[in-house]
Order: sequence, then C-alpha cells, then structure tokens
Amino acid sequence: MTLPLLRLGRLQLDTALRALPLGPAASSPVVTATVSVPDTPVERSHEWDVAWADAARQASELGADQATAQALAAGAGQPVAGGTRVVVAAHGEVLLARWLPYGTGAGSVRVGPLPHLLEVAAAAARRPAYVVLLADRDGADIVTHAGGDQAPGEPFPVGRRPGAQSDPHPGRPPGQLHGERHLTDREPESGGQHNAEFIAGRVSEAADSAGAHIILGAGDQPILDAVAGHLPESLGSVTAVAGNREPDGRDDHLGAAIGAALDEITAAATSAVGDLVAARAGEPGQAAVRGIQAVADQLAEQQVAVLLVASDVAGDAGSTYRIGSRPTEFLVGEPDAGTEVPLADGLVWAALHQDAIVVQLPDRAGPLAGEPAAALLRRGPAA
Repeated sequence: MTLPLLRLGRLQLDTALRALPLGPAASSPVVTATVSVPDTPVERSHEWDVAWADAARQASELGADQATAQALAAGAGQPVAGGTRVVVAAHGEVLLARWLPYGTGAGSVRVGPLPHLLEVAAAAARRPAYVVLLADRDGADIVTHAGGDQAPGEPFPVGRRPGAQSDPHPGRPPGQLHGERHLTDREPESGGQHNAEFIAGRVSEAADSAGAHIILGAGDQPILDAVAGHLPESLGSVTAVAGNREPDGRDDHLGAAIGAALDEITAAATSAVGDLVAARAGEPGQAAVRGIQAVADQLAEQQVAVLLVASDVAGDAGSTYRIGSRPTEFLVGEPDAGTEVPLADGLVWAALHQDAIVVQLPDRAGPLAGEPAAALLRRGPAA
C-alpha cells in the first residue's frame, strides 16, 4: 500500500491560499483562470497578453472585483509552447500560479467561493518529486526535482569516492579503458563495485533531500543497473530514460523522456491505488469508501489519504452541497447553513487541507463503481 502512495505527488497549499477565508468572512469571490498558450509561435507573447486580458474581462463579468480580475495577469508568466497556466487570485492578489503538464486542462475562468483546484491537484499527483542520475564511465551527475515540476532541477553534488585511485594510464584507447569489473569509473584494477555503492549512497541522499521515491537514469545501462543494486527498497529500481550525460551536468535535454516516464510510473501507481479502493471498499473497518456522503464524512474526520474524483463530477451535484467556516465542515442537505460550493471544489478543498493526494479518473468505472468520488483512508485518529 505504501509504495504506490509514495510515487504520487500532492499539491501543497501555501500559507495565503490555505488561510483563504470562507463564508461571511470572505470579502470577495475567488477567481481561477486556466489559459492555454497559443499554438502559433508568431506574436505568441502578444496573444498571451490578450488571452489574459480576456480572462480578466470574463472574471469581471462573472462577479470578481476589479483588483482581483486584474491580478490574474501578474501570475501569467512567460508563454511556454504547449503549456497551460492556472492562476488563482483573490482580494487583489495571486494565490497560486502553476503550469499543467502538456495536454492537461481546458481553458476556463471560474469565479466562486472556493478556488477550482481539481485539475491542478490531479496534475500534481502526476508530477511527484524525483531524482535523475546521469552516469557513464567518465563520471556521474545527480539532479533533484521537487514535486510539481514547476522549476528546473537542482544539481546534487556527487563528489569523489574516498580512496579512489586515478587511472595510471589515462591515454589508453577506449576499448582498453574498462574491464568487466569496472563499471562506474576509470580505475583499471578494481573499484567498480565500490563506485556503484558510493553513487547509490549519493542518490539516496539526494532522494531524501527532495522527498523523492522515484529514480530516473540516463547514460550507460550497466552502470545504472550496478547503482540500482545498492539502492534501498523504498526507492526501488532506476527507471531508464533515453538520453546521455551532458558536459553541463544537467538534465534539461531529457524533458520529454522524463515526462513520459513519470506519466507511466504515476499511471501504474494510480492503478494500484484504484485496486486497493476496489478491494477494500465496504470491508469492515472502512479502509476505503465510495459515494459523496461517505467521502464527505471521512473528509470531515480528516481520514482521507487519497481522493479519487471522476472527471464529470461537476455534473453530479446531488443534494444541496454546502460548506461551513472550516474546509472540512460539510453541510450536506442543510440548505440554510454555510456557503453553497461546487461539488468538486468542496471535495478537493477539504482533501488538500489534510494533505491528501487527489486523483482524477476519466470515468466512473473501475474503483469508483459508478460513483462520482471515492477515497482511500488513513485509518488513523482524526486530526
């Protein structure tokens, strides 16, 4: 159960967004704008500015105050080919600005009592923290990536293995440089095993520093395999991606391959979580639940580890859905209390406030069993 959860990311709310007031305490509505970068590179910057001006106009028409509508452009950033930008603003300030993975999210402007974070949280699940190992027989580089993949990776120093010996014949032809025992460095007599252990230790330290449980590798496959044999079980194997180690020690040139590998890894983790929900829903002890009422009850108890939501959840409001002054205070069927909120927004808002993983599923088949939402539970004391 633990390993699939470690291989999914979660959206971390910053202080301003987490403290967003609800109900009567909210002085203005929240705006969530999703804008895709124009396909045509010609005049892309101009079209990007126009798109955000249109988003501000739509927000004003939907009831946002002028300061909040105008603040959207401040979070737009520079256009990136194929990208989709989500900006959340309230009280004249930007509270969240993130890029979604390629092909995620449709353009929209929403104004309401809560931010619309379903697509952003689901995208964060697909982009957990990870470490990239680039290795060949001339050396190794390590790059760490925080969850969300919103910033370039940070190089992690590898250093030189204590006691390593220099090659006494560095001018030898490449074919004679390494024997079968020498997998990870230039040492001619021994040391391949020691180097594999040393690099694995540095990879483990890098993973700890980033909170990562996914290791991707590029370069010489025998070296990656040798390092993987010394990694702790929680990190598993090294997932190979196509590409080579570059002189700058970075992994920017591997972006597309890394994205594809993460999609495959997180899809497998999502499937494993779905299997757990399908197997445990309805069991004694409630390890998993299905349905809006059951999920809302567990969110209120802060017991949700993973929230699964169908893509069409917005069309299934069911009974009146209202939220109190706290993110986890659900008032289902109480028409005169709290603040009415969209179903998806309320569920995701409560899940994020208890650091749950949010997974969006394309339909209601499989683990949802026809319901719009389900949850895998923590089974611990209520916070």
